[in-house]
Amino acid sequence: MRYFLRIILNVVVVLSLGSLPAAALPEAELLDGGELLSGYMTVMDEQGIIVLQTGHEVHLGDQYIAENDTLYEITEVEGAIARCRTIEKVSAQAPDDAIFVQAPPPNAPKPKIAIYHTHTDESYTPTDGRPSQKGKGSIMLVGDAFEKRLTELGYQVIHSKTLHDPHDANAYHRSRRTAMKLLQQQPIALFDLHRDSAPLKVYSTTINGQSVCKLMLVVGRQNQNQKTTLDFARSIKRATDAKYRGLIRGIFIARGNYNQDLSPRAILVEVGTEHNSREAAERSITLFANVVPSFLGPPGGNSGGKAEAGQAGTYTEINDNNTGGTATSYVPTDTAPGYDILVMVAVLTVGIAAFLFLSTGNWQEAKKKLHHFFKYEFTNFLGPRKKRKK
Repeated sequence: MRYFLRIILNVVVVLSLGSLPAAALPEAELLDGGELLSGYMTVMDEQGIIVLQTGHEVHLGDQYIAENDTLYEITEVEGAIARCRTIEKVSAQAPDDAIFVQAPPPNAPKPKIAIYHTHTDESYTPTDGRPSQKGKGSIMLVGDAFEKRLTELGYQVIHSKTLHDPHDANAYHRSRRTAMKLLQQQPIALFDLHRDSAPLKVYSTTINGQSVCKLMLVVGRQNQNQKTTLDFARSIKRATDAKYRGLIRGIFIARGNYNQDLSPRAILVEVGTEHNSREAAERSITLFANVVPSFLGPPGGNSGGKAEAGQAGTYTEINDNNTGGTATSYVPTDTAPGYDILVMVAVLTVGIAAFLFLSTGNWQEAKKKLHHFFKYEFTNFLGPRKKRKK
């Protein structure tokens, strides 16, 4: 069956060479997400209502799941203003194939959670007097509060304070090495804690009578784990909404990577804005820590062995060419390989037929081109294999 698939793929390649217009070629993959040097972006919907304000750069095709679970897509960007269209109201329920809450086996060691900070300079102006402090950003103190509460809940916590200054386009390249080292210790999740830039009002709220700042989850579009990472983010939001409605302001699905290609449970969390106090940020991240057992499973294994329904998967180590290390990557368990292969063959067949028709203009010419391929190129392709069998 694999050999048959290789044949079909070769058909596509041979028929396509020299025929695809430049516009059909994929864009170069962006390795990092961008952030504004100052100020913030404002995204408005069709009625001119502000949907999102953030210090992240906004690009066409980016999406945002708002606090009320409405999905928007960016359709226009001009300077610091962007416009979006409403797509749909997404279900608060995570997809059926998302599986995150799992009971650890009996007598298993405490699960590990890793924390790091790509932008180690980020701080909170009301508390620190400035939004940035090179080498000693107070976002790392917010990480301390997260670590403290998670430890109290029974997790093993690895909190890296490795500096990745300066706050520039290469910060994610530097923090990638940190993320790789953390993943070698096999944590069940990896949190990159940040502080956003936006007006105070969009990040401030009150929960249980306390002034706290909202959190925003960020998922990168440029990584092979995007769907699973987004499912993970949605499961986080769902669990948090159930316990502390309003703590998560939304999920930004942005152009970028954010080192999330290393693991589908690597998530970027924006903890408030520069205009929030650090104390409010620490209270928020403590509340967030209280929710972690709901989407990662309790460290003591008291979930009764119940896992969310869906497709199981395994984690395996992969090599990273950029750092020379290894990382943990999610590999779904293929429960129906035959079905998947049939679907792939069907899709390729339809694609070939469509390509032939579009490139020739009619079915008669398409048949001639296909006949020519099987008579010459296909025969030459199989020739060496037949000779080996003899």
